[in-house]
Amino acid sequence: MEKPYVLGIDVGGTNTVFGVVDARGNLIMSSSIKTGAHNDLDDYIKDLVAGIEPLLEQVGGKDKIRGIGVGAPNGNYYTGSIEFAPNLPWKKTQIPFAQILKDALGIPTALTNDANAAAIGEMTYGA
Repeated sequence: MEKPYVLGIDVGGTNTVFGVVDARGNLIMSSSIKTGAHNDLDDYIKDLVAGIEPLLEQVGGKDKIRGIGVGAPNGNYYTGSIEFAPNLPWKKTQIPFAQILKDALGIPTALTNDANAAAIGEMTYGA
């Protein structure tokens, strides 16, 4: 397989957890940042990208990553945006999160509601 990994990101009001996963759902490595410590969205994105980059290097670079999947509160799969999420510290009503990450990392990115992401993961890989 040319691109054997995906990057999963779980955006929460307190923490953002992210990790590299193989095709069988095995977690290769993970890390996190404090979401609540970032009142500015741009600062959050910079710290998130800075946290992700070492993981990408450890698996052989972003060329080994097939895509990024994001679960976020009030995530809209159709627009790739976080919309009106009351538990996130940013005051913007719509954040084009998938596009921001795609632009920052150069990797195709999809976003969905965090509850839907959890249900799909449970259905596919179990607890």
